[in-house]
Amino acid sequence: MNFPRVLHSIPKLLILAALLTPALAQNNPIPQIVGPVHPDAVAPSTEPFTLSVYGANFVPGSVVNWNYQPRVTNYVSGHEIQAQILASDVVQNTAGYITVVNPPPGGGSSSATWAQVEVHDPVSAISLDSPVNYDFGFWALAAADFTHDSRLSLVGEYGSLLGFGYAQSAGTFGPWSVAGSGYECCNEFGYGDFNGDGNVDIVFQPSGDSGNALRVMLGNGHGDFSSGSSFTGYYGSLGFMLVGDFNQDGRLDLVTRGPSNLSSYLGNGDGTFEDKANYAYPSEGLVADAVAGDVDGDGILDLIVLQAPYLSFNNGSQPGFAFWLLRGNGDGTFQRPKKIGAFPNENICGGMLLSDFNGDGNLDLAVCTATQVGVMLGNGDGTFRPPVFYTASTYGILAFAVGDINSDGNQDLLVYEGTPLGTPWQLGVFLGNGDGTFQAQQIITQPVPTSAELGLVLGDYNRDGLLDTIFLSDFGMNVYLQQ
Repeated sequence: MNFPRVLHSIPKLLILAALLTPALAQNNPIPQIVGPVHPDAVAPSTEPFTLSVYGANFVPGSVVNWNYQPRVTNYVSGHEIQAQILASDVVQNTAGYITVVNPPPGGGSSSATWAQVEVHDPVSAISLDSPVNYDFGFWALAAADFTHDSRLSLVGEYGSLLGFGYAQSAGTFGPWSVAGSGYECCNEFGYGDFNGDGNVDIVFQPSGDSGNALRVMLGNGHGDFSSGSSFTGYYGSLGFMLVGDFNQDGRLDLVTRGPSNLSSYLGNGDGTFEDKANYAYPSEGLVADAVAGDVDGDGILDLIVLQAPYLSFNNGSQPGFAFWLLRGNGDGTFQRPKKIGAFPNENICGGMLLSDFNGDGNLDLAVCTATQVGVMLGNGDGTFRPPVFYTASTYGILAFAVGDINSDGNQDLLVYEGTPLGTPWQLGVFLGNGDGTFQAQQIITQPVPTSAELGLVLGDYNRDGLLDTIFLSDFGMNVYLQQ
């Protein structure tokens, strides 16, 4: 860099200090993994490989961890980093628990997000063990490593309370404990390290607190939680709670849904939050769901909201929904909503998911209608291609999920769907081709719960290199381990 001549009379140390002061004052953000890593599945081998991790808030000095062990990492952009995975990591069937750590000042671990790499030969047929039922989960469940052992433990509805379930090596769960300090569970909850002690905490909205209080439970890294702060949210069931470092200051923040707007709460780094801003919905109706991810490749978390214009508190449900993009500014605020897709004649089945179906590193969008799953491939600039729909069931889709169910390195669609009256409901699988398209649906014949189905939560719960499935129902959760 060439300095103007007038600077030559200023002592060099003062020049250096002036240049470094802004950098020293700027905290690194907390990294966020969004979507699958590439590859997300490998066959057992004696060869190392390069792992690409996608998300947001990556910085020079970000480090990818495989089961909490750092690996040599190359910074590509705020959206992508690459790590060298050792041959010793993949010599036998297992699952690698992937996290990212940013260096200080600020920084920290991607405690609100994670990914898994499945180490297993691809399977030609999907077979599930008989289900194990637990009186836990129901409609509210999240899986993450709360105990620093690379296993997916569970937080979810436990009777009328918020509970915690330890992960066991065989893919079973228990013992169970109360994580919500006696508060009724729960309209919505999220998790992440909110006070910077390296342990994963929980924030939730107790259903017995008049619907307008948010409470933080601080984890100790061993499965126990103590009461933290509480703060006022907006009245009514939130519907969703997104966790991420939206203002890139090294502290986790929240975005929630209220009756008429989105609300953001900035974290103070000590387990407390401050109300930041509210964003009115783009038009009349209710925002049914939202996801956070970097969809335009600038390394900043954006929001996509799914709005059903005719799904309102007064009118009931009628056909029609739309997607809106709110680009993140990196300071905890978002730009004006921009419509990126509209489906005026379709009924939504309950939500949307971000993934990468064609392996180009750009986030894609999947949504389920009453009978189909639609996939919109992302261009990496905040725009999406027109959807391609895959018909699942003429009797209705109850829930859907995304994951590499056959460990071939491609993302697949799993659909829990209705059947003719008097027959068991079924699980359908659309295997991904890796280019954004999917094969014809396969039906898994393993019996599935016949009670009301309330969600699917995928993960390798026994760490054998194959994804497993948890069905949530009004009779608790049913765990299906893949054989």
